This record gives sequence, structure tokens and C-alpha cells, in this order.
Amino acid sequence: MVRFITDSSKRPSAGHASLLVIGAGLPRAATSSMQAAFEQLGFQPCMHMAEIIPHPAREQLLLDAMRETDRERRQKLLKELVGGYVAICDVPAVAFVPELMDMYPDAKVVLNGRPNSELWARSCAESLGFFFTPWFKWAGMLWKTDRLWYALNMECRRYCKANFGADDLFTAKMYETYHESVRAEAAKRGKEVLEFKAEDGWEPLCGFLQKDVPNTPFPRLNEKKTFAVIKAIIIAKGLFSWAALFGSGWVMWQYGPAFVHRSLKQASRLLGA
Repeated sequence: MVRFITDSSKRPSAGHASLLVIGAGLPRAATSSMQAAFEQLGFQPCMHMAEIIPHPAREQLLLDAMRETDRERRQKLLKELVGGYVAICDVPAVAFVPELMDMYPDAKVVLNGRPNSELWARSCAESLGFFFTPWFKWAGMLWKTDRLWYALNMECRRYCKANFGADDLFTAKMYETYHESVRAEAAKRGKEVLEFKAEDGWEPLCGFLQKDVPNTPFPRLNEKKTFAVIKAIIIAKGLFSWAALFGSGWVMWQYGPAFVHRSLKQASRLLGA
């Protein structure tokens, strides 16, 4: 199974579950490792973008929440989005960190990051850059999941421009400005933030979340290769779908008139009889 392309998970029942952990780090800041770590510590299920992208309904719900300007309606959409989840990370968290802090005041905030901002910027550009380009837009135009994914990426770009003044998402400045914003929003609410890197291992994370340290190594899931596979799949799907579309159009143009003529002629004979 390729994450972001297929996902067999079902949305959890909202029940009485409440969000307990907010993984506030940007994409490509070990978010998949954080998801695995949170769930291993018992904070499961944890929402990640990989569980949203393969599902158009979930994509649309996230997109609607990001576009909603009315605070009350946006928070209603957010409750629907995160209902039943105990933890959240990656884009679903990044786009709503201040509001999630307000909606779930008891939730712990973990600001996961990379060893330095330049490393993060290079990693993002190499892994995610394609998904913000017209190449991705047109390759996925005929697939609903890909169309919505591209729309979400454009909404992320608009959000970062509006909130952090970032013309280019994948820069060290964007990383640093975002981290400063999370610290400031948490300080306004008197909330403690654990600034964490996967390289730190279990101890600081477990201490912050008040969990016992597992006897297994800290999860290290690097999805750089996964995104390369996803890019190849999307391009292949795009070429196939556009070829099929133009191919069927050519067949209709070539043989359609003769088929219609024969059909009308046959119908005329039947009516005459």
C-alpha cells in the first residue's frame, strides 16, 4: 500500500473521544514518524494527511474548513473533521493550530521540526514541490482525489501567504516564521510547547506526554521515496486518462457520424414497417 494513494482506514466514530495531542510541525518535519509515535504511545487514532488524500469526502471537508471565514462555522467543520481522533499532525493540524488550541484546551502541543530550517526547505522542495505545480494540476485533472489535493495545496499556499507573508512555501524563512507563530499563539494561551525532533528519541516526548518510554526504537519513517513513487503513479495515471479521453474523442469523431446515420436509417425502416 502506498500512503497518500490508497488508504483502508475508516473514520473513527466521534463518540466521546477528544483531541489530546496536537502535532503542530510542518509537513516533512517527521510527521509520519510522529503519527507512528503518538499511536504507539496510545494516542490513537492520529489524523495525518495520508489518511485524507485518498478520500474525496475527507479532502472536501478539510478544504471547506480551510476556506470558511466564519469562525463558528469553521469550528463546526473542524469538529466534524477531527471527531473521534485522539491526536493530529501534518497539514490538518498546521492549518488550524490556534483554533485547535482553543477548541481543545487540554491538548498537549508538540512542535516537531527538523535539525535546521535549511534542511527542511530542501526536503520539502525535493519531495513536495511537484504537487504545487501546473504539471500536477493537469496530470490529476481527471481524477477527483488529485483535483482536490491540488486545490488543498493552493489553499495552503494562500494560507501561508496571508498568515506568514510567504510567497514561497519551501524556504527557511517560512519554517522559522511558522515556528515563531506557534510559540506566540501558545504563549497567548499560557500553553507549554514541546519543541521536538525525531533525533531526540522517546525520552523528551514521553516525559512531556506523561507516558512510559517504549522498549523499541523511536519510529523513523522517511517518505521521500514514497513521494517519488506517488509522483510516478500520478503522471502515469494522467497520461493514461488523457490518452483515453482523446482516444475516445477521436473514435467518436471518426466513426460517430456514420454510426448515427446508420442508426437513423434503421430506425426509419422500422417506423416505416
